[in-house]
Parts: sequence; structure tokens; C-alpha cells
Amino acid sequence: MQTHDIIKLNEVELVARLKTMDLAEMEQHARAIVQELGSDNYAGLMSRVIKQVKEAQSERAQVFAKVQTIIQDFLPHEAYKSDIYARLAAIMMTIIARRFQDIYENTETP
Repeated sequence: MQTHDIIKLNEVELVARLKTMDLAEMEQHARAIVQELGSDNYAGLMSRVIKQVKEAQSERAQVFAKVQTIIQDFLPHEAYKSDIYARLAAIMMTIIARRFQDIYENTETP
């Protein structure tokens, strides 16, 4: 599936697709969207998003909105569709969740 196809999916379809998509493909789409919006600093954006998610854990209802704001402020080009920020936020938060899940599952407990 191409990145422009991901952007066109409605919210329900996007969530369903993200559940079955492997991590590498999600990151590829996130990088492509970030680049399309004028930045080649995916790592810098991901770092800010992770920091915000960690800081706002007690405010779960507001985390998604705050992540969207970080993305919008970070990227130099304004999106032609405002829901692109929400889609990118969903992809990035799913990437973060999967990475932490992988770390947790691969950590041996004594």
C-alpha cells in the first residue's frame, strides 16, 4: 500500500490497517508523510512525540491532541488536509506502542 493510499483511508480503515501493518511499513509511511510535509528529521519529530507521550501519561485523553500539535508545529509545510496530522499522529503513536511492546516482550524477567 502506498503512503498516499494510507492518507486517503477513513479513520476506521486506517486503524484496522495499522493493526495488521508491520512496524517497518508503518515507519516507512510516517517518514514519507514527514518528508512530504517538508522535513527530513523524522528522528527529531519522533523524539519529541515520545517525550510528549511520556510526559502526558496521566492525561491520556489529551495525549493525541498534544501529539498532533507537536507534529503540526514541527513540520515546515502546512498540510493540504488537516486530518493528515491526525493520521500521522496515529501512525507514530502506534509505532511507539509497538516498539515498547516489543521491548517488554523481549525483556526477560528474573
